[in-house]
Amino acid sequence: MKSDVVIIGGSAAGVMAAVTLKKRDPKKSVTVLRNVSNTPVPCGIPYIFGIMGSVAKDLIPDQGFIDQGIDIQRRNVTSIDRSQKEVLFADGDKIAYDKLIIGTGSKPFVPPLPGIDKGNVFTISKDPVHLEQLFTALEPARNVVVIGGGFIGVEMAEQIVAMGAKSNCEKSVTIVEMLPKCLMLACEEEFCIEIEKELENIGITIKTNCQALEISGQKNADGVKLADGEVLKADVVIIGIGAQADIDLAQACGLEADPRGGIKVDEYMQTTDPDIFAAGDCTTKFSCITGQPSGIRLASVACSEGMIAASNLYEKKRKTQGALGAFSTLVGKRAVAAAGLTSKAATDAGIDFVIGEVTAPNRHPGHLPGSVPDMKIKLLFRKDNGEVIGGHVSGGEAAADMVNIIAVAIQAQLTAEQLAVMQYATHPLLTSSPLSYHVMLAAENAAVKLG
Repeated sequence: MKSDVVIIGGSAAGVMAAVTLKKRDPKKSVTVLRNVSNTPVPCGIPYIFGIMGSVAKDLIPDQGFIDQGIDIQRRNVTSIDRSQKEVLFADGDKIAYDKLIIGTGSKPFVPPLPGIDKGNVFTISKDPVHLEQLFTALEPARNVVVIGGGFIGVEMAEQIVAMGAKSNCEKSVTIVEMLPKCLMLACEEEFCIEIEKELENIGITIKTNCQALEISGQKNADGVKLADGEVLKADVVIIGIGAQADIDLAQACGLEADPRGGIKVDEYMQTTDPDIFAAGDCTTKFSCITGQPSGIRLASVACSEGMIAASNLYEKKRKTQGALGAFSTLVGKRAVAAAGLTSKAATDAGIDFVIGEVTAPNRHPGHLPGSVPDMKIKLLFRKDNGEVIGGHVSGGEAAADMVNIIAVAIQAQLTAEQLAVMQYATHPLLTSSPLSYHVMLAAENAAVKLG
């Protein structure tokens, strides 16, 4: 077999790279290799267990990509022969390439906890078979412990409660988080507190400043022992404490890579081999704000990098600006969203900043349907040049779109003065008043402080 471009990995980076290639050069043959039967929607995984109620409902259909002329193959890749420009498979077959994109993604971080290998202990993997096993284990479970209070842990906990409500099998769910608050790495502390209240309102127990020491049980887990000596009952334990770059193939073929950062790539997403590019969770990243190494791994970043890599295979056209980190989630009745730096991250980076913030209804007048009277935005601007470096929103579902405005502004290096006078669409049933539109007014409040 031979293909002009071979892509190893069928999730966000790989699929976006394939689509981009076919748009820009339809005559090139493109083959996507993946080691799973189907590709789940990564961010939809928690909702398999509650809202969707089925793994099958979270799978990306292949047909749309096949219709574009993309060859998708389920293959277990064992190695890359760079001298022959071939990818070798476990069954002895191989495929030759002109250009190669590695999009092997990430694998869940598994802490060295005693008992981590017991039955009914699960990480969150992008493998439909693994997700089906987790679904089956959760159905009869009464007590579930989620280790990790980041986005995946918080969303899983909420959806497991919803799963129990749908099946009349009430579930006691506990989140164990080492940091002082859930979501604290991405969100301002005050917004973390709001989300924790939403979780508690649906019956979830939250244990922060807390460390899991051991998973107890015989063959299967039956509890989680904490550092303070408390033992939590557990029929199922879910590990959701982050991911690490999957660099095994890259390292084995001699590409420069390290377990913490990932495969080394330049601004064009090119590796140390000129015919091999890499994109997504498996690659090194740097912050688009500070320029320092970044551990951000998101599907949105992976899609961007996949497009950049595909655009540069035959001619250098695009450069990465670095990883921004834009997040959003909806828990209970509250949405929170964040882009760029938190106050703590900015302080830790030695950046002096001012804050502009606004609390106002998201409708005008505020009694209209869908109103959230206390929708809040908090923007961070550098003192030295006035550029926006972070933004945090709490309130209704519009929080995600509002933070996307902030994400674009950060990447464009807009200042408080520029954001304050930008023009926005408003509507009584959709947004706050033009007199109190959150982004504009928060920027103005910061501009006044900056002088």
